[in-house]
Amino acid sequence: MKPFAFSLGLLLTLGNAAQAASPPPIPSLKTVIPTAVQPFDLAQVRLSDGPERAEQQADRRYLHALDADRLLYNFRKNAGLPAPGRPLGGWEAPDCEVRGHFVGHYLSACALMSRSAGDKELKAKGDYIVAELAKCQRALGGKYLSAFPTSFFDRLEAGRPVWAPYYTIHKIMAGLVDMYQYCGNTQALQVAENMADYFQRRTARLTDVQFDAMMRNEFGGMANVLYDLYAARRRPADLALAHRFDQASFLGPLALRHDDLTGIHANTHLPKILGAARRYELLEDPDYHTVVAYFWDRVANHRSYATGGSNRGEYWGDPDDLAHTLVGNNQETCTTYNILKVTRHLIRWTADPRYADFYERAYFNGILPAQDPQTGMMIYYLPLAAGNVKNWGTPNDSFWCCYGTGVESFAKLNDSIYFHDADGLYVNLYVPSEVNWPQKGVRLTQRTRFPEEPGSTFVVHAARPTQITLHLHVPYWAVGYRVSVNGKPLAV
Repeated sequence: MKPFAFSLGLLLTLGNAAQAASPPPIPSLKTVIPTAVQPFDLAQVRLSDGPERAEQQADRRYLHALDADRLLYNFRKNAGLPAPGRPLGGWEAPDCEVRGHFVGHYLSACALMSRSAGDKELKAKGDYIVAELAKCQRALGGKYLSAFPTSFFDRLEAGRPVWAPYYTIHKIMAGLVDMYQYCGNTQALQVAENMADYFQRRTARLTDVQFDAMMRNEFGGMANVLYDLYAARRRPADLALAHRFDQASFLGPLALRHDDLTGIHANTHLPKILGAARRYELLEDPDYHTVVAYFWDRVANHRSYATGGSNRGEYWGDPDDLAHTLVGNNQETCTTYNILKVTRHLIRWTADPRYADFYERAYFNGILPAQDPQTGMMIYYLPLAAGNVKNWGTPNDSFWCCYGTGVESFAKLNDSIYFHDADGLYVNLYVPSEVNWPQKGVRLTQRTRFPEEPGSTFVVHAARPTQITLHLHVPYWAVGYRVSVNGKPLAV
């Protein structure tokens, strides 16, 4: 095989170029640690014609097609309110114990799509669902909110079988926080805070031993969303409850750089790492930085396939032992979604190209292939065994965990293409797109057909003479690369 030359063309145009209007500001869930780079606001990056935009639009059509009353059906029933229409199927059926989880993902997807694509109708749809969920919360006493009764938590605390009630609560709360963060919906934040109040009071009577026993059941990213709530309002109770969900039996060995991942369920544990990342960002606790960085290394460098995905049948095996694990149920796609979120934290903290390398692998080979762009339907697993085929879901009767993360992934495909520091713009992914940086008076257009063709061309539009540094990610697999500015080779 001859070397693959990755060429980068830079066309610089200066003058009175029209600048896109600055997007309205959104609430900031600020961090206290210094970061090497920051992502651009989703509203500052737009996808251009290409496979990524086609998948974004397929997801957008699907989000529009889903009926709000059907999504709300189980919440209204649980609250004793009239529930017009009929319920959805699959994991949102009235007899499924994680019913309601997809509605949280749906709120996140509406928030992300409204910010990514300027879709005002999806913002309005998300606002409507938030308002209706608030009615359900009031009917349930003003604090608790779910599509299933509180008896699920009675079973959990008593050690009786129940699927994953806190996992579901996390998805609902995360969707509400996203509606606040990306759409400025303060009612959504209040509903989420009311839910936090309920679980603070509920768990206050549990001893640490009882709480630890309860955490043997999958609880999703409860720490993550509670840290986000703390970042929004700085309520000490949110911080205290978040820390109770920092599972010491899992995070402790990682803080000591001990690999204890073999044989555990991958996507049960990834959201706990996202909680650890948020704690580090908010409290600057170095042990939590160690947890995140060491965990990422053990998964990305020792348990991931060439596609960037990991796990067989949702479980991680021994490190560096993957050849015999190529089967039909490889790399659960929501695991890929979550490891990309972990990677994004590490890119922000360090701007280290090895994280950009992994992000590229998983984005192109693990996320983009998980959707049928003709229908918008998604898969649970991305099979790697020879002869296997993808099993697509259905519009109203699937709603697996990977459907939930899927509608989010394809609503934010423009996320993490570009980053910036005070003076420089970082190109992380080669995707046809445009980024507007009004603080610098610069708009950068990227033209590419990667990976169908090698190379990208950048056109820099500047309203006035401006000096910035353009940092271009050179992928680890690129045997050779060339850069030219206005057709003239640049010595690099």
